[in-house]
Amino acid sequence: MNPVRVVLDTNVYIAAALNPQSIIYKIVEDSAAQYLGTYYTSPEILQELQDKLENKFGFPRAAVVRWLNRIEEAVTVVRPLQKVDVLTERDPDDNKILECALEAKADLIITADLDLLSLKEFNNIKIMYTSSVKYLFPQLKDK
Repeated sequence: MNPVRVVLDTNVYIAAALNPQSIIYKIVEDSAAQYLGTYYTSPEILQELQDKLENKFGFPRAAVVRWLNRIEEAVTVVRPLQKVDVLTERDPDDNKILECALEAKADLIITADLDLLSLKEFNNIKIMYTSSVKYLFPQLKDK
């Protein structure tokens, strides 16, 4: 079975940073490859993550830099060439997730964002709610 190509939304990385017991935190900390997937992000997603962790959640810059470095070690960073304009009316910032998924040729986007979830699928890329990750990776339940 080929590994699933996965893009994690910014909100998933934020939730992981806030909860080191979460499945996503474990995926990043344990280097994602062992979890049946190849994970992708983009500079735009990482920038949004940095901004939100520092400005909205008050994380110290050094802690944010460590988290970003750990993510970059665990996933592949792609630079999307194609722009999309799918979610302009509600939250145009979400387009960066779709752009990353297109560039990565992803099979799956994992998110807690209702605007993205309402799409269900984008260009044959499934969009799944974060709590569904435990069904993809049952081996994480016991950790």
